[in-house]
Amino acid sequence: MPDADLKDAMLGPRVRGQNTATNKFLSKVYHFIDAVQTYFVETALFFFFLARHMSLPLFQEYVESEIYFQHGVPFPGFGLETEVTNLSDPARDEAHHESILVVLGLQIAEGLPAIVAVIILGAVSDKTGRHKILLWLPALGSCLHSLIYIFILYTKWSIDGLFLAAAFRGLSGSMTAFLAGASFYAINSVKPDQRLNRLAIQELLNGGAYAVGNVMVGFWVKDVGFLKPFWFTLICSLISFLISFFLVTETKNSKSIRSQENPRRSHRAQRQDTSNLISDTFGPMVKYLKCMGNSTLAKIWLAILVFQTYAFVHIGQINTLVLYLSHQEYLFAEDNTITGAGPWAKIGLFLAVIMAVAAIATGLCIPIFQKFTSDTNIMILGFVSKALGTLWIAVVRNDTLLYFAILLLAFELFPFPILRAKVAKNVNPAEQGTVFAMMHCGESITYFLAPFVFSAIYASSLYFYSSFVFIVSTLLLILPAVLLIALRCVEAKSPAEYQHMDDTLSVDQAPPVEPPINQTELQEQESIMSPTEPISFIQLTQVNGSNV
Repeated sequence: MPDADLKDAMLGPRVRGQNTATNKFLSKVYHFIDAVQTYFVETALFFFFLARHMSLPLFQEYVESEIYFQHGVPFPGFGLETEVTNLSDPARDEAHHESILVVLGLQIAEGLPAIVAVIILGAVSDKTGRHKILLWLPALGSCLHSLIYIFILYTKWSIDGLFLAAAFRGLSGSMTAFLAGASFYAINSVKPDQRLNRLAIQELLNGGAYAVGNVMVGFWVKDVGFLKPFWFTLICSLISFLISFFLVTETKNSKSIRSQENPRRSHRAQRQDTSNLISDTFGPMVKYLKCMGNSTLAKIWLAILVFQTYAFVHIGQINTLVLYLSHQEYLFAEDNTITGAGPWAKIGLFLAVIMAVAAIATGLCIPIFQKFTSDTNIMILGFVSKALGTLWIAVVRNDTLLYFAILLLAFELFPFPILRAKVAKNVNPAEQGTVFAMMHCGESITYFLAPFVFSAIYASSLYFYSSFVFIVSTLLLILPAVLLIALRCVEAKSPAEYQHMDDTLSVDQAPPVEPPINQTELQEQESIMSPTEPISFIQLTQVNGSNV
């Protein structure tokens, strides 16, 4: 054997071994990338809500400071607390009243367009199968919002330009569209038994962003002013946009999902398409209103109503809590080098710690509690936690005792991820964008309706019992509790349904392809179809060889 051939024969096994090791390494790298890629949505969510939760107190403080300056009144904000000695100064009250109206107008300028935009985006995402638009478009709107504020800070332009920033963010769908998109990806990127854990992680990141954002804003503005924090919100929004647009993998087209689950239904849906774009896009929403005699739709709407009524109490209470605590004399009693005099920094820290503890408890405790009790009992625990913490804040009159409410409110976020999971369980993946858009559209309405209601109750009861609004808030928790019991009864009477994740269906598990039928037979099938047919097209599991 020639020397060259002998050398090749000796090196062959070594080269093949190196190639095998390289292939294994690359396979592990690709597997790791695939595993990480599914969490790009959560990464974008954290940066989006970090910018969002920072911009909320930022723009409120900025508007107040500008209006106080116009009225020639010292702003009772960061670094100026010692100058405020009289909480009932008429000039200060006039400036405060005007700033409240401007802030309220900015919230309406964002909230009203967001209600319409989120419905349109949800319907379009289902029609086209491009659900990423629910993520990158709100992130882009957040970038424009921060840019306009930075422009006004540099140019000293009138604060009337802030309404343009609010309108842009509203037209992009605002945070309600992003929540709808994030919920869709969380539910359709994991196995069904892991969906609630994934939603709990998103709630954890959202709450963590709230806590970090409020603490950063409080001390950052106190030290350097408003410009640098707004640059930071722009950077966070830009990161969220880039991740959502370039790194998040697009979902499967809605038509392919329908055809995979049931070819006959896909054929029927194609026949029902018309040349009217508006009718084809928004037509699927109509069937969600026809819930008479349909247990699946009843479960969907009951879960949405529980979600909205609890969110109404939660959001209204948070907004009123700032007003309530800022006028409590015991928070003015102590001064320290960290928070200074006055309640503003203390309130920011208090709310940040409450949300951080609640977010951590949601992410860690829900998977543990699921092993021992039902989802309904976990939500009831959340209601009880909310009620006890609210009552505690209403009755205490001591700075130290107030912080015990942090522990009582630790489980207050439990209902949100559980209810999102319950809604998704009964909805076809190809239509979840529409349903989550409708669900979070109601939440968008709540975001500016709840402060109206709770502020009115607080203002009318301020002179005889300032804590009355929290008593009312506790009583209002009875409504979501009653609706939750009704939901539990409907679930007990209707058959249990289970929905596979799109990509988990193997060839053996995939729904069997039914033989084609002619048009006459198809029309006969449609004419005798029961009106109570469930909206979710679910491949039922096999138990002991029989369908359940």
